[in-house]
Amino acid sequence: MTSTRTWALWLALALAVPVGPARAQDPTEVAFWSMVRESRNPADVKAYLEAYPRGAYADAARRRLSELERASAEPPRRQDPSPQRREPDNPSPQPYQPPGDTRPALTDPSVIREVQERLYNLNYEIAQISGRMTDETRKAIREWQSNIGRTPTGDMTMGELVMLRQARLPTTWGALAFGERGASAVVWKRESRNDAVNAALSDCRGRNQNKPCKVVSAPNAACGALGFYMAGNSWGAYAVVAPTLGKATGDALNQCRQQGRRPDACGVRITFCADGSHQQ
Repeated sequence: MTSTRTWALWLALALAVPVGPARAQDPTEVAFWSMVRESRNPADVKAYLEAYPRGAYADAARRRLSELERASAEPPRRQDPSPQRREPDNPSPQPYQPPGDTRPALTDPSVIREVQERLYNLNYEIAQISGRMTDETRKAIREWQSNIGRTPTGDMTMGELVMLRQARLPTTWGALAFGERGASAVVWKRESRNDAVNAALSDCRGRNQNKPCKVVSAPNAACGALGFYMAGNSWGAYAVVAPTLGKATGDALNQCRQQGRRPDACGVRITFCADGSHQQ
């Protein structure tokens, strides 16, 4: 799907859903609410409320959020055991316990290169896979260590290297590329991060008269959105990746409104989910 088609889909969605209260004049708000109102994820509804705290559907959103929070607070119903029940053939594995090997791991260029490749394929920012320790590599290692509950040293022990090698790499990827004055492109359902990034960049550059484009990528079921405004000679683009489409959309709008020179002109230009679920 090209960026033009995606933008047209947003407009069609805005026209297709009931507008409701007369003050709902923003097509982005209408489309945003229609996207999250049936969600079972409280984060999606919160994202709408953060983006439109006084929106046309704010009262309905607060009621929906209250329902979801009550439902999540209720204890699960206990089911009577059935004599026919049997344990699954492949029970869930026990949580992996990392070994306590504290020897330094990053002493060989081949190991450093392996770490860079694996971090890149876990969606950390690694621009060059060189086998050399760089500030960028240390930053990615610190982010990974923080995410797994380890001390963010920017270096790696042999025990942590084992953990990194055990990490399951995503098999589904999407990417969003964007350039000057609104040029943008998205791809999804790609088998590797490289494939998704290169395809999105190529499409964006073609739309941007071969000028550079920036890119963000999303793995598995993660989603992305591009907050955007243009007013005279002023413009801005704010790309966000989040676990759900509703949160990505809300965060992109909020970034645009908080950082842009014309918050009143902000909207969502394009969205995607790596697994293609944004099309549903």
